[in-house]
Amino acid sequence: MSQPFVVTGRWIATADFYGTPIHFQMELAQEGDRLTGAFGGDKLEGTLAGNSLYCLAKDENGGTEELTATMQSGVFSGTIVFIDTDDRDHPATHPFSATLVPPRRAGPSQRHDFTPTIFHRQFSASNKPVLTVSPGDTIHTITVDAGGTDEKGVTRVLGGNPVTGPFYIETAGLGDILAVHFTHLRLNRDWAMSDDGIVGRGVDSNLAVQMKDGFKKVRWRLDLQRGVATPAKPAEHLTRFTVPLRPMLGCVAVAPNSAQAPPGTGDSGRWGGNMDFNEIVEGATVYLPVSVPGALLLCRGRPRGARRWRTQRQCA
Repeated sequence: MSQPFVVTGRWIATADFYGTPIHFQMELAQEGDRLTGAFGGDKLEGTLAGNSLYCLAKDENGGTEELTATMQSGVFSGTIVFIDTDDRDHPATHPFSATLVPPRRAGPSQRHDFTPTIFHRQFSASNKPVLTVSPGDTIHTITVDAGGTDEKGVTRVLGGNPVTGPFYIETAGLGDILAVHFTHLRLNRDWAMSDDGIVGRGVDSNLAVQMKDGFKKVRWRLDLQRGVATPAKPAEHLTRFTVPLRPMLGCVAVAPNSAQAPPGTGDSGRWGGNMDFNEIVEGATVYLPVSVPGALLLCRGRPRGARRWRTQRQCA
């Protein structure tokens, strides 16, 4: 008997774990009433009867995920029963919904000019997207510096590496890799700050005595035409000291999986983050694993400057 729905494709299933949405990738292949595929990487088999779905996925250790759902307006809704091999007597049941990952939009790439008005201090899947773009589109935007100060010297947000975004990338789903290519990276003010000191984990007891005054902030003048920086108040032996300018992006990240507590924007991990890697410059491409629908791309400069990049979703 033929079915009224075609469900073959890649789905994003979102289960409610005690108020926290947890995302899973679900792949379905349909042959008549029979379904095969994978759920969260576990082999899946099931059936589709009318608009009713039943699937059972098994992991290599014997644990299972049992899905029962009905489709309405292109969305599956129902429950998932999780059975752990180490605790089979206490299955966990959670409501879920699943939506089909849409195909990539046809047509030319677009440029988006975005001026931020809010900034975030956590890498979190709960941050509301400020702009939706398609793979291949270009975003032209600006950031504040690590202290929350903008190009006019106005503090816009509490310091601690606040970031611009997040940007929702259409069709980016779990298991994808987001390629972020930096086409232009520019400074847009004539000064910067740096810290003169050594991080605590690199200081032993003897050095701690010498470093008792802690970090010292140093202000720099940026000569954008010559492409060099000089200390604003140089010591006598540094009056001719210059440093070449090579703008970099201090922070670029996607949202980590919502199962973990949101890390602060001073942190880094597999999602990217506050890497302060001096090779993230104009012309570089950063590859980030997608853990939540839309990836939720964020960035911050060091020092403050204009950013322009192009996004590209790649299947893993």
